[in-house]
Amino acid sequence: PADLLAAEEEEEEEGEVLSLDDGAPDAAAAPPAAGAAPPAADGPPSALAALLGPELYALEMVDEKNARIASRDTDAALRGKKVIGLYFSADWCGPCVQFTPELVAFYDRINARRGRAKDTFEIVWVSRCRDQQSYVNYFAQMTWLALPPEEAAGERGQALAAKYKVQGIPSFVLLDEEGGVLTTNARQLIPQDRGGVGFPWKSPLHVLYHALVPRTIRKGIREKLNTAMQAMQNPKGR
Repeated sequence: PADLLAAEEEEEEEGEVLSLDDGAPDAAAAPPAAGAAPPAADGPPSALAALLGPELYALEMVDEKNARIASRDTDAALRGKKVIGLYFSADWCGPCVQFTPELVAFYDRINARRGRAKDTFEIVWVSRCRDQQSYVNYFAQMTWLALPPEEAAGERGQALAAKYKVQGIPSFVLLDEEGGVLTTNARQLIPQDRGGVGFPWKSPLHVLYHALVPRTIRKGIREKLNTAMQAMQNPKGR
């Protein structure tokens, strides 16, 4: 897999239609303006919102060649989701480009299951693209959510990569609805189980931890970990 790279992203006006043509100027690939907060979900932020930030992006297609990036409140966007995948990838990475269509098919297949499992799987893309036009063009191939590009390329993206020991891309980590790790090896497991028979491939440690530790204690532990992570991202004096 390719080495991880970070990139700086520019911010433009909200609501602009984005060109998906390869030759379009970078200015066309504008995310919503900074500070344009999405409608907040009721109640305190969840462990996932503390981990991923208050907003995520969704790409809304206008037509075959144009799209608009919309901001979504993290808690609202992930409400009811039982498995959340963090997908570290970039358009310049050959293995990523090869794996993304396979992941799209797997995502659609899992969410099409009947019963209680239907539409309970979500993915959040953590971009390693080098510019905004590449971000938009690559995002157009996906049907899930994404970290804002400045978040993915900044301290939050780097902290997530360090937290889940991402050494290269593509990398795919699965979390439960509390932010607990199900597996950090989903990238290798999907080709071995395309039908998702064993999905979400819970690790024995995860099963044992949930069996022995009450939910309230798990919540307290996770809140402390998220507080420590936020402190690392925003140290005093910065």
